[in-house]
Amino acid sequence: MRKQLILVVGLLYLLLPFVGLAATVKVGDNYTLRKGEKVEEDLYAFGANTTIAGNVTGDLIVAGVSVFSGGSEIEDGALIFADTAHIISAIKMDLRAVARKIYIGGSIGEDVSVAALSVEILPNARIGGSFIAAAGNVSILGEVKGDLKVAAGEIFIDEGIGGDVSAVANKIILGPNAMINGSFTYSASEPAEMREGARVAGEVNYSRINTKSRAEKFLPTLWGTWLLIKFSLLLLSALIAHGILRRISERFVIVSATKFGWSMIRGFLFLVATPIAAFIVMLTFIGIPFSLFALALYGIGILLALVYAPIVLGSILEKIYHRNDNLKVSWKTIFAGVVAFVFMGLIPYVGTIVSYAFILAALGGIYQVLFDKFAEVR
Repeated sequence: MRKQLILVVGLLYLLLPFVGLAATVKVGDNYTLRKGEKVEEDLYAFGANTTIAGNVTGDLIVAGVSVFSGGSEIEDGALIFADTAHIISAIKMDLRAVARKIYIGGSIGEDVSVAALSVEILPNARIGGSFIAAAGNVSILGEVKGDLKVAAGEIFIDEGIGGDVSAVANKIILGPNAMINGSFTYSASEPAEMREGARVAGEVNYSRINTKSRAEKFLPTLWGTWLLIKFSLLLLSALIAHGILRRISERFVIVSATKFGWSMIRGFLFLVATPIAAFIVMLTFIGIPFSLFALALYGIGILLALVYAPIVLGSILEKIYHRNDNLKVSWKTIFAGVVAFVFMGLIPYVGTIVSYAFILAALGGIYQVLFDKFAEVR
């Protein structure tokens, strides 16, 4: 889970700063917007532990292992990626969040859409629009003014829902404080447990389902969605990286592709030797800063290799198809390379091995070009 999160954070770091010009970008191991501080534009914040205690006048886009948003107000919307997210801030517009655990305790002006293993709307929370969730467990202890649409393993509702409720779950419980002002339509393996005091103003429609068979039908859709997300992230990050690093980008590709074998060996040695060397140097107190710097460059190099592997693949395919002597990098070769790279991952064993070979070759090519640049500067 955390490895996937780190990849997402890295790709977002490459992508999001260029979505809009009026934005503040903060990246670090830990980032804190302190109480009383204010960002007068959109804020993109990425860190292992990210805390937003101040105010943001624009959108908030944040990613980290642990994210805490507890400022007075986010004046636009919020997009959050995390392992654990605590959202206490007042958000004037929409909230979108993907995490392992999500806790919502603030006032959200419009709709909320979340995907997580566990979601809890705390007692003091107020959602002004609809609430949409795909999760393992959903607990609603705060007010939802609009509709409620949830697919989960277990759902617990113990507060007012202003609109209709549509739910698919293995188990649904309506607590004593639950009040559904609209209709209640749900599918579950057994009828909902309605505790004393729970009320439904509208119609109740229940459909019995076999949750196991429903999950089996859902898996292909989930797999297809993941492929689409993976394709989109790779394509966008590759296009942006090539656009930003255009002067050096083609050298990355040329060295990686024309010296594929040597680049793959260099990439493997870089992948294995760098953390070992950093650990050895870290044993000396004076070497700790240098080790941390080396590990930071190591992480950046791996992220670039993941981005450039499809570009290298696309350029080689274009050269083979058109029988050209020279390698070319364009949006067409990048698109073809990303398509091939994604579908290559679907081939058992061989596809995985070939994908890793291209990642290592890209890593070795990037290392060689940067080393040559450093030598030129010296």
